[in-house]
Amino acid sequence: TTTTQTTTTAAPPPVLDDPQKITVPNPRNTDNYARLGTTLNQDLSAFTLCLHMRTGMDPSLSASLISYATVHSHNELVLFNNGAGFVLYVGMGFGPSVNFPVWDGMWHDICATWRNSDGAWELYVDGVLTGSGSGLSVGDTVESGGTFILAQEQDTVGGGFDSTQAFSGELSHVNLWDRVLSPAEIGSDWTVFCSRHGNVIDWSTTDVDVFGQANKDRYLNCVLP
Repeated sequence: TTTTQTTTTAAPPPVLDDPQKITVPNPRNTDNYARLGTTLNQDLSAFTLCLHMRTGMDPSLSASLISYATVHSHNELVLFNNGAGFVLYVGMGFGPSVNFPVWDGMWHDICATWRNSDGAWELYVDGVLTGSGSGLSVGDTVESGGTFILAQEQDTVGGGFDSTQAFSGELSHVNLWDRVLSPAEIGSDWTVFCSRHGNVIDWSTTDVDVFGQANKDRYLNCVLP
């Protein structure tokens, strides 16, 4: 008799949709940062930028969360703590300092919006409108073709860092849209904060390169048990 053996192939392991986070350690220096592997393909006349952050830094220290620089402007789009509060830079202009309650070592969601028609801008922390105004860079656009850096402030494209402006802590869920999101879209809880996908930068599909002692790891704050 002939015995026929059948071979079974194990099913591949499931692909887990676990987002990543970037950790930038202390002490602060110019070597530790991350660079997004994407740019703007067209100029933006409006945007919403959201990200998740966790840090135990002293709020009196300057620190850049995200910096977008072009050959014409190294502050084309920057979210920066100047020691008195967070400042949104757009093109050649910037808004007033806004105090963010984010220095407690817990995860927080931050969103910034802007439009060029009247320069209206908004800053949200954990879904709460914390600062707003108008007249910021009216008529300007955010220029395409630049470089996005996390945890450092660029004074030249991709460089010109200053250790006294470096961020230490964790960053994740960096998303960017080409329009102003409504308060309902920005949300007020982590179910919404964790489910966003920008149409310009989608954190879940964006390549991120880390440098120095910065590293990438699983971001468990948005993973349900």
